[in-house]
Amino acid sequence: MERKGISTVISAALIVAIALGLTSTAYIWGIPLIQKRQEASLTEKVYSQFSQTNQNSLPKMIEDVANNRGVRTFTIGADGTWVLNENEDSIEFTFTSKTSNVATGTQSPISLTSGVQCTGTSPPNSPSPPTGTLGQDSSSLVCVIATTETELFTIKYKVWFRELNDNPLSPTQRFKIDLIKEGLDRSSGNIVKITFDESTQQTISQQTLITKKIKILLI
Repeated sequence: MERKGISTVISAALIVAIALGLTSTAYIWGIPLIQKRQEASLTEKVYSQFSQTNQNSLPKMIEDVANNRGVRTFTIGADGTWVLNENEDSIEFTFTSKTSNVATGTQSPISLTSGVQCTGTSPPNSPSPPTGTLGQDSSSLVCVIATTETELFTIKYKVWFRELNDNPLSPTQRFKIDLIKEGLDRSSGNIVKITFDESTQQTISQQTLITKKIKILLI
């Protein structure tokens, strides 16, 4: 009876040890997998917030304010840094992630806008072609580039605004969105406030240029 009791105790101890081992293994392998899935979900969310197929994306919000006036607020779903360039009429967002859903190490940023490339030289990686057609093209162009460093990817989205013409060969009417800084031109916040400022019209060499000025506040 004594041996049987000892065997029962040993068996119970082995079962506990095995259970603890399996639990530790599941924890060691499971937690990184969960974290990677969370990172992948975050990366996809940011992608959608710059996709021009999403009407609530940043480029579409800015275009909406330019066309319909008013104020809109955009909130990014990740921690990162913003840079607004008034001279380029561009705004960019950079963040890091353990996953990337775009190719890394490309020579030029990848265009998310059909029919346009991010290969212009003045300024570097600007829209090519630099202008679009009114009623056919979007005034915004989205470029994305990803680089890898150790176990992290650095992903940068950049939204450019280009001029649209009614006739690419001999335009008589031109349209552009002009981004204006309201406050800082750099921020590590996650909110962008978009406000319609004014619409101006001027005639240049028998061409009518309509400019929609949009204030960008990085919060």
